[in-house]
Amino acid sequence: MLKTTTHTHPLSHLYRNAMSNVAASVHVVTTDGPAGSYGITMTAVTSVTDDPPTLILCINRHAAIQPILRANAHLCVNVLAAHQRDVAEHFAGITHLDSATRFRQHNWQPGPSGQPQVTGALAHLSGHIVEHKDLGSHTVFYVLIEHIQVTDTTEPALLYYRRHFTHSAI
Repeated sequence: MLKTTTHTHPLSHLYRNAMSNVAASVHVVTTDGPAGSYGITMTAVTSVTDDPPTLILCINRHAAIQPILRANAHLCVNVLAAHQRDVAEHFAGITHLDSATRFRQHNWQPGPSGQPQVTGALAHLSGHIVEHKDLGSHTVFYVLIEHIQVTDTTEPALLYYRRHFTHSAI
């Protein structure tokens, strides 16, 4: 009988521990379209360029949002404010709510492109996927941003640091 083993890079655990020391903004990425509505809490959201405005999202290839996001191709990055820890927890799966119930827990409005935007977020960046590439355990999605809304507030951002939600002290 052949044994099936999964190979994990020898530095994977150490890498995750090192990266937990990097404070990161918390986002809920949402999508709505023919494949349905879904959202996921993410910190792996990074600016690529401002001309044209483009982000990358790095999402685990086994994440439930993967087939929905690929089919819908449009999304919104909701940049969470410090008071929105509960939103982050719901969409991270910490509270074990199903997808539809997660959306009912908060006030959502369709943005200019029809993608769900949570009220009170610091910013909403809506766009569409222009390219994606599988790399290791994740898929890197390139997202061309088409609509941006920034909330006029001095409230700090919600951060994820050392595996806990926190906020900046500005």
